Amino acid sequence: MPFPILVVPIAAAAVAVSAAIFAALPRLWKILDQRTVAILGAPQTGKTALIRLLRDVNAPDDGLPSAKPGGDRGRFRLEIKGKAVDFAVPRDLPGSEGLNVAEWKDAFAVADHVWYLFRADLVAQGDAGTVQLVRTHLALLRKWLSEKPASAPKILLVGTWADEHPDNARHPSRVAKQVLEADVIKIGSIRLGGAAVVVGSLSTSKDADRLLRGIKSRLQ
Repeated sequence: MPFPILVVPIAAAAVAVSAAIFAALPRLWKILDQRTVAILGAPQTGKTALIRLLRDVNAPDDGLPSAKPGGDRGRFRLEIKGKAVDFAVPRDLPGSEGLNVAEWKDAFAVADHVWYLFRADLVAQGDAGTVQLVRTHLALLRKWLSEKPASAPKILLVGTWADEHPDNARHPSRVAKQVLEADVIKIGSIRLGGAAVVVGSLSTSKDADRLLRGIKSRLQ
């Protein structure tokens, strides 16, 4: 659901300057040989929580807070093949429950990496609404991918909320397998050029750390 827009009086010149700086962020990161990440997903899939985890390194033991209107932007560093690599998330994009994803497309166009978050628990349980929404979103990513084959971003599918699946406490690997074998994810991954898939949770520090390790391993 789109966040409400807070309107405040401000000088037009200041707005123009801020907009120019904001628009230049992705290009600036590329010039500095650092990587831009677009983190996409429906509302309440954990986008802001993941950004905060990456930015702040450690999550609180009682879990990660929900997004606030306006969201957070983040910069973070991950070690890839023994080398520290800087990443930036220029903005925390709103979730989308349908096709109103113009901001997603803009972010996709300048990203080096695209991480798409989805509810792993609901996909594993075959929730019809979730499956259809994920299918719609992955079809859009595939379309945008085909429009820029020479400079396509690397896509990673990240299943979150696995802890909400009733079997996850006893059989987490079984739940992960159900997600990986779900047609919407299996076929979607193939159509996106073999996009990697990570399944986990952000509910506690331990879960978040495990998910982060999974993401890092797919960036090797």
